[in-house]
Amino acid sequence: MRAATVVGIVLIGLGVLSLAYFASPVGFLLQETYNQQKMNLVPPILGGVALISGIALLVAVRVRK
Repeated sequence: MRAATVVGIVLIGLGVLSLAYFASPVGFLLQETYNQQKMNLVPPILGGVALISGIALLVAVRVRK
């Protein structure tokens, strides 16, 4: 397995985990708890970026073969 493929799979996994955590009931409870403190939306945004980057990396590796 190439390094780019492994990195792509890891990025997809991290992106899915990040998005799933913030979409879960636990994430909603945390969001309500910290809503008064203006919770930062960086983790869901980074999760989406990681997911898209991982998919793009896997597609690029497949196309290059």
